[in-house]
Order: sequence, then C-alpha cells, then structure tokens
Amino acid sequence: MKHSLLRRIAVGAVAAGAATGMVVMIPSAAFAAPSANTAAPPTTSSTQVSNPFCTPTTFGSAQQLVEADLAARVTQLNTVLLVAADNTANHLTGGDRSTLQNDISNVELPGIQALQTQVQSVTTCMGLRAVAHSMVFNYRVYLVMTPQTHLTIVIDDETYIEGVFVNLEPQIATAIQNAQAAGKNVTAAQAAFTDLKNQVSAAQGATNGQSALILAQTPTGFPGNWNVFLTARTNATNAHSDLRQAYTDAESIRTDLQ
Repeated sequence: MKHSLLRRIAVGAVAAGAATGMVVMIPSAAFAAPSANTAAPPTTSSTQVSNPFCTPTTFGSAQQLVEADLAARVTQLNTVLLVAADNTANHLTGGDRSTLQNDISNVELPGIQALQTQVQSVTTCMGLRAVAHSMVFNYRVYLVMTPQTHLTIVIDDETYIEGVFVNLEPQIATAIQNAQAAGKNVTAAQAAFTDLKNQVSAAQGATNGQSALILAQTPTGFPGNWNVFLTARTNATNAHSDLRQAYTDAESIRTDLQ
C-alpha cells in the first residue's frame, strides 16, 4: 500500500510537472506580436496597415500590400485554429474549445476571406483603404484573437493541473498518516504538503473565472480590452509559478516518504 501511494504521488507530480513545463512559455507567446511590457496597447503598426499609402500611380503596389496582409491573417487564423482544435496538446474545456473554434471558423476567417475577394475588385484608393481599415479594426487577428486563443489555453491547462493536484491531496494525506503511524518522522513531508495546498489554492485564485473573461473580449473592444489580456497574462504567470512550486513540494514529499 505504501509503495502504491508513493507511485500515485510520483505519477501525479510528474504529470503536473510536465504540464507546467508545457505552458511556461505560452503567456509570452500570446503577446509575440505586440509588446506586453506596457499597460498601453500597441499602436505602432496599425496606421500604416489600415491606411496604406496609395495614389493612382501606386495603386497596384498598395493593393498587393493589402492582399499580402490579408493572406498573412488567414495563415495566422488557421494556425491558432489548429492550436485550439488539438485536444492532444492542451486541456481546453469543451465549451472553451467550441467557442474559440466557432469565433475563428465562423466569424474571423469568413470575414477576412470576404475582404480578400473585395480587395481584388476595388479600383480606387478610397476603396482599398476601406478594405484595409476593416481588416485591422473589425477583426484584430493579432491583437485580440491570437492572445485570446493562447491565453485561454494557458488558463485551461493550469486549471487542469490544479485538478491533478487537488485529486492527489487525499492520497498524499493518507501516505503521510501511514508513514507517521509506522514511526517515520513526517515533519518535512507535512510542511511540504501544507505548502503544496497553499500553492494550489493560490493558483486556483489566479485562474478562477479568467477563461470566461478572456473569451468575452471582442475585436471591436480593442484597445479598451487590452488590460484584460495583460491581467490574464499576469495571472497565468503567477499560477504557473505556484504550480511549479506545488510540483516541487510533491517531489519533496515523495522523497521524504521513501
């Protein structure tokens, strides 16, 4: 029985450790395009893209620029769609996965693809700028949809890991009690267990409600919703640190009880 419990603690700790390692870089990746080191939303690239330089003599090159920007957004949307759909690589809840897939597949992609058709038929700089403006301000592929997808995955992954630890807690408590009854000094294991529970609780506090808040953000809400993403990124980073410490505590307990 002792070895069985220790094995379950080890397996759970390793699973949690692997998962926390998996998500460590995603909060930063979610902000790969804009800078996340400032509370102000990034604005430097939007003006040129949404209002390209265009005259009758440069119309052709301006049109090609907008077409390239639209194509890049289709590629980006397909990329985040694949990430959201891959249930072997993340622990998105069914509802969150469905929401992301619907928003990307049925709103964002068709909208950008419709603009791809429109940009081929416009003949004036005014018409071209209208397409470019819609591409940037109505869809926000990089500034809303991309961080929204990655941050939701991070939060749901961390929530899953929290569940792994919560399910381990009764088993760890039993293992410590049995070791103590067998005459083993469990002071260090008990201290690590107390810290583990505190760390998991802190992580739960950081992630609670975050996915729903992130998914409630819309492209047209930018830049007002930028701080929502910044706060979610901070919470995800804090939860990651808490869960890594909980993993360290679980490993310590396993070693102490051997």
